[in-house]
Amino acid sequence: MRSIIPAPLAGVEVYDVDSGLGGQFTVSIQKDLDGGMVEVRILQGNLTSSGWLSHGLFDGKIFEVSRLRLTNPRRLE
Repeated sequence: MRSIIPAPLAGVEVYDVDSGLGGQFTVSIQKDLDGGMVEVRILQGNLTSSGWLSHGLFDGKIFEVSRLRLTNPRRLE
């Protein structure tokens, strides 16, 4: 599903998760779910002086994943 939530802001905590396609997605947590699961949003783009600049088909996609699969926590800059 494509995201209709606001664009990400600088300072949002992001993580890496295996894409299942031979790489990784950068994601932000949208909400905590039961059983150690979280709803995440793929962030495929860049912050610019005029806001979020999307770079692809996967940007904004929302899916559920185990919190244990999230790696490399950091802040979006």
